[in-house]
Amino acid sequence: MATTDGSTTAVTDPRPRPKRRRRWVIAAVVLVAAAGATFVWWGNPRMGEGSVIGPGEGMSWADDGVTETRMVVRGRHAATVTATFSVRNDGHLPFTLHGLDVDTVGWLSGQQVTFVPGVPGFGEPATARNQVTLAPGEEASVPWSLTMTCQPTMAKSSFMTIDVLRFRVSWLGIATTRDLPLERPITFTSDNEVPGLPAC
Repeated sequence: MATTDGSTTAVTDPRPRPKRRRRWVIAAVVLVAAAGATFVWWGNPRMGEGSVIGPGEGMSWADDGVTETRMVVRGRHAATVTATFSVRNDGHLPFTLHGLDVDTVGWLSGQQVTFVPGVPGFGEPATARNQVTLAPGEEASVPWSLTMTCQPTMAKSSFMTIDVLRFRVSWLGIATTRDLPLERPITFTSDNEVPGLPAC
């Protein structure tokens, strides 16, 4: 086939330019990361104190003359002290409570809780469970107990306060922990010296 002198052939490269492709990839990565961070922030487990708080065996209320301000354990007059409170899912997605985080060393590692879905006095009686899943806005009551057999030595007029309980939770298959601040904390006091037990 004959060609005319001076004619030119245009060659088109169908491949996108590397710089443009790189910019699109970076933009997509940034967009996915932002969406993921927003979802995690929005759906992160948020645990709030519920409506039920009350002392049980070996524990009593203390007040300021107007209202109850804390739960108190005085001396060592019970082998086990108990209380009941409730937790609420203040987040946007369900999460599961698996119990207290007891990886602490020493006496407080003896803390035990179970979960009862709902709030006592409302609805049908429920059986205590070792874990419970709460949908957004749902509550579960939490029977709490602590053995006193390994209570550390407490000098006369000394005290110790628990104002936060840390729970093990899971959310979308991810295990984590959440702290539950107690509006009315639990205080252990000693009117007389309370010796620790050598066996502990």
